Amino acid sequence: MSTAQKHLDTELTTLRHPKVVQNPVKNDLLERAGGTRYRLLHVTEDGQAWVVNVSDPNCWPMQCQYASLISSIAADELSIVVGSESQLPFYSHHADVRRRKAWEVIEPLVADTAIFDSTLRGPLVKARAEETGISKTTIYKYLNTYWCGGQSQQALLPNFLDIGTKQTGNTHGRGRVPKGERYEIFQMDPKVDVPNIKEAVEKHYLNGEVSTLKHAWLEMLREKYSYLDGNGNQLLKPSGERPSIRQFRTVFKKNFSYETTMRRKKGNKDFDRDHGQNITGALYEAICVGHIYEIDATIADVWLVAKDNRAKIIGKPTMYLIYDRYSRLCVGFYVGLEHASWEAAMQAILSIAEDKEALCAKYNVPYDPADWLADGYFGQKFLGDLGEMISRNSNRICDGMQSTVANTRALSPQSKGTVECGFKLIHASIASLTPGYEPPRNATRRRGKHYDRDASLTLDEFIALILAAIIKHNRNPMRGYDMPPTMALRECPPIPREIWADNLRQGAGAMSRYSAEYLHLQLLPRDKAIVRGKGIYFKGCYYTCPELEKLGWFVMAENKGTWDVEVSYDRRLVDEIIVYDPKNSRRHYTCTLTDRNLYYAGYSFAEVKYVQSEVQATILQGEDDALQHRADFHKFAEAITKPARDAARKATNGASRASRKADIAADRIAERATRRQKEAAITKPSSRGKGSPSPATAPNNVVPIHGHGARDTTHQTATSNTSSTEPKMPTGAPSAAPADTPEPSLTLQEKLRLKRQELINGIIK
Repeated sequence: MSTAQKHLDTELTTLRHPKVVQNPVKNDLLERAGGTRYRLLHVTEDGQAWVVNVSDPNCWPMQCQYASLISSIAADELSIVVGSESQLPFYSHHADVRRRKAWEVIEPLVADTAIFDSTLRGPLVKARAEETGISKTTIYKYLNTYWCGGQSQQALLPNFLDIGTKQTGNTHGRGRVPKGERYEIFQMDPKVDVPNIKEAVEKHYLNGEVSTLKHAWLEMLREKYSYLDGNGNQLLKPSGERPSIRQFRTVFKKNFSYETTMRRKKGNKDFDRDHGQNITGALYEAICVGHIYEIDATIADVWLVAKDNRAKIIGKPTMYLIYDRYSRLCVGFYVGLEHASWEAAMQAILSIAEDKEALCAKYNVPYDPADWLADGYFGQKFLGDLGEMISRNSNRICDGMQSTVANTRALSPQSKGTVECGFKLIHASIASLTPGYEPPRNATRRRGKHYDRDASLTLDEFIALILAAIIKHNRNPMRGYDMPPTMALRECPPIPREIWADNLRQGAGAMSRYSAEYLHLQLLPRDKAIVRGKGIYFKGCYYTCPELEKLGWFVMAENKGTWDVEVSYDRRLVDEIIVYDPKNSRRHYTCTLTDRNLYYAGYSFAEVKYVQSEVQATILQGEDDALQHRADFHKFAEAITKPARDAARKATNGASRASRKADIAADRIAERATRRQKEAAITKPSSRGKGSPSPATAPNNVVPIHGHGARDTTHQTATSNTSSTEPKMPTGAPSAAPADTPEPSLTLQEKLRLKRQELINGIIK
């Protein structure tokens, strides 16, 4: 800044006049301010001032009284531009060479105040042009740029960025010569054509993800640049009378940013998730370890098999992970066959305080206390999505654990990127080692491979793999971790468990510790069970405990009826449940499986449900066969009972019911004696006579079954010497021996009476 400008700046600051423009960047800023603007070049000792009109591109220095200049400024007749032009943010080496070259040309001229005088300026410029070999026009341009730019060398920098962009309208006046047919370039009207293009873009391009700019351009031509011929047909205007596709794209790029276009076509949520910027990073909210726990669920990409029959495929499990945002430490997990739900999320939260040594021993994973430094520590905030973590049951975390549950907006996995990335890391660790692993891309692949055919792992084996992968993650260094300087100076390695141990003091006030027993009572899922005589029935299993047996619950249920009780249970194991006393809610009993259901020990509730569903399916499959067997039995029974009923009806024709039972004792003894003789004859082959029937011979009244209900309907008929008036014997009835056959004239009752008397006499003898 020159001495005159500094002096004027001080004086104008004292006047505090608003008609002063500080450091204008472009001339259009001055034009919007209104009025004439000058820049002060020099003030002489006798009170004369040299100024230049920056509002006129062809301005030259003018002389005036300094006092008059001040009074004109005070009267709002003009304004003064104070300060030099702002420097370009970037200029190339070639631009700097041109700046130094221009300064070397005009440096001797601007050093003398005589250059301001128009009568002396011409000879001085002419002499300098002859000396340097540069034209006077170029020297005048340098001087004008130097004076209007605040008499700074930076004003001589050529602005290459503005070359070729200064145009009054939206189409260059000359335009390129089109190939092929020659036609006039369409000159766009900013007041008509530009609004038409904007309207077409809004209406036909930004309204859908699959629409294109060319389609929007064609629709605009149909609506705005077409006409009807004599036959009423709509025709587009020829080239030269309508905007070209290149002009359409130029206006689109000038008026619609890339972000605006992507948001309109894909939606704000999809844009933020897949295309948005990520400036803050993952640690922007986390203050210390234990401040924010991120929890989420996914379907694991592994096919599993049943525990007792590896030929049965039971599908893919659901996996929950809980990560500490600050340290990236995995503090809890759950793997089960349930869908993503609050009960499954509770199992993951319960795993934070679970006995890790017993957990590792259960799945045969090496245990190291240094891997579980966060055991029992609960974060200040649980961050989940709008699924299970927004349910009413999540109030248990807030009420009983002094934590806050926060939810991200829908379709925004980037808001909890730590746990989302954790799923990918776990899958990447087990992908090449796990049979039945199905890559996510296979779901959308045409004719994808059947990875389920390679399924080999049970749920327990898969849990062991996940547990080992979590331990590996907590031990591995993170190359991309944004380590604070204080942590780096303490030489803390970027390992999750090391970061947790190093930062635990800072997070001590934000965390709380709870015992596993308290969490089980507070967070375990609750449901209703039925007290029966066999035990407490819950989800297909019976439970009991010595305390309830002493209280007589099961005896009361067997005699007075069942009732419901509230229970808490762990979905991962059916061995135990917690039963709450309905009369005293503070009392609870730990019940175990009864002897009738001990074969379910070690199963999860999901596995028990699957086994029972398989049992029901097996029973349903055998119902058709059982129904057919029942029908065959009915058919076989009818073949025996129907003839017997008909024969009995004929034999008792006219007899009363009392007469049939009159000699029941003697008849029973006679029948028993007959049965003994026959059974003895069957069991003693040597005592059979020559005409005795063979034991292998089937009785006459037995109908063999052939296939499904087929039978031999052939029956022996009565003997030919039976009188026609005698009632016929029932088909298949045993016939008496020829020597004992009564007279044909006797009735059936008389024959039976004689036979019984004969047997009684033999027994008495």
